[in-house]
Amino acid sequence: MSISRGEMVLPELIYKGAEAEIYLETWHEELIVRKSRVVKPYRIPQLDEAIRRSRTAHEASMMHEVRKLGVAVPVIKHIDADSCTLIMEYINGPTLKQELNTLPMKTRALRCRKLGELLARMHQGGVVHGDLTISNVLSENGKLFMIDFGLGNFSTEIEDRGVDLLLLTRVLKSTHYAFSGPLFQAFVRGYSTELGRTEANKALAKMHEIEKRGRYFERG
Repeated sequence: MSISRGEMVLPELIYKGAEAEIYLETWHEELIVRKSRVVKPYRIPQLDEAIRRSRTAHEASMMHEVRKLGVAVPVIKHIDADSCTLIMEYINGPTLKQELNTLPMKTRALRCRKLGELLARMHQGGVVHGDLTISNVLSENGKLFMIDFGLGNFSTEIEDRGVDLLLLTRVLKSTHYAFSGPLFQAFVRGYSTELGRTEANKALAKMHEIEKRGRYFERG
C-alpha cells in the first residue's frame, strides 16, 4: 500500500484479521506499522496471553533469521511483549498482488523470478514461510519484502517446502488466472537457479503430490 503523508489520518487501521490488527501510525516521529495480536475472549486469559506472547516472539525470531539469509523483511523497531505488539518499518509500496495488475508482462515475470530466488534462500536456510501468498509480499520501487511470518517455521522437510509452493501457485491461479502459468514458470526459474535444480525438482514434485492428495480428499 502506497500512501503519502497528506492523505493520512493516523493512526489508521490498514488490516484487521482473526489473529492481529495492523495500524499505520507515527512512532518517535517516524512512520511505522504496528502489528498487535488480538485478545481471544473465549480462551482462559492467562493462556491467551501466553499464546499471544509466544506467537509475537516467534514471528520476530523468524523475521530476524530470514533477514540473515539475505531476504528483505521490514525492520523491527520495537517488541512490546506486554501488549503482544511488533513495531516495524513501514514499506511504502503495494503488495505484489496489487502490483502484478499494473505491470507489463516482462516486469511481472521478473518480479516472480525474484520471489522464487528469495524463497529458495529461505528454504536453503531451513525456513518455510507457511503462508506464501502474493499479498504477503510488498514491493517498494521493485524491491520485494516478505511479510507475515506468523505461520513461518524452521524446517528442511520437502513436505513443508511443497506446501509453500502449492500455496503460491494456487493464489496465482485464483488472482491472476490469465497469466498465472508464465508467472509461476518465472518463479520456478528463480527458485531452481538459487536452490539448485535437484532440490527444486524435489520440492516441485512434492507440491504436485500434495495437490493430488487434496483433490482425492475433496472427491471423497
